[in-house]
Amino acid sequence: MKKILAAVAVLVLTAGCQHTSTLTWTPGEPGQVTASGKKVKWNLTGVNNGMYLFNCIPLWCGYPTRPNRHDYELFQHLLTVPEMRKLLDDKLKELGADAVEDIKITETSSGAAGLWIVWKRSMRATGYAVENKGAGQKK
Repeated sequence: MKKILAAVAVLVLTAGCQHTSTLTWTPGEPGQVTASGKKVKWNLTGVNNGMYLFNCIPLWCGYPTRPNRHDYELFQHLLTVPEMRKLLDDKLKELGADAVEDIKITETSSGAAGLWIVWKRSMRATGYAVENKGAGQKK
C-alpha cells in the first residue's frame, strides 16, 4: 500500500505545475460594448486548476474566492460554473464595476502526464465587467 501511495504522490507532483486560481483584467477597448450594449470597463479572464484522482476524485483545486494567491483546497471539487462565477465577481468592487456580462466558460482535462491515474483539470472563464450607471435610481 505504501508503494501505491508513493507512486500516486510522484504522479501528482509531476502531472502539472499550477494548481491554483488566477484572475486577470485588462481595460476595455475604446467603443467595446457587451451584447446588451453596455460599455466594457474591463475584460476579465479567470482560470482555476485542480488535480483529480481518476478524473473524478478531487485531490486539490484552486480556491476561486482567493485568486492570485496560490491558495488551494484539499479534497474539494471547486471546478464548477458557480465557482467560476465567484472567481469573475471577486474584484468587481475594486475595479469600479457592478456586474459581469457575456460570460463564456470552457473546461479541459488531461491524464496523460499522470498515466491516467492523476488528472489535471482546468476551467477558464471570460467575461466583461460593466458599470450599471443609475441602476435602481431615479433620474
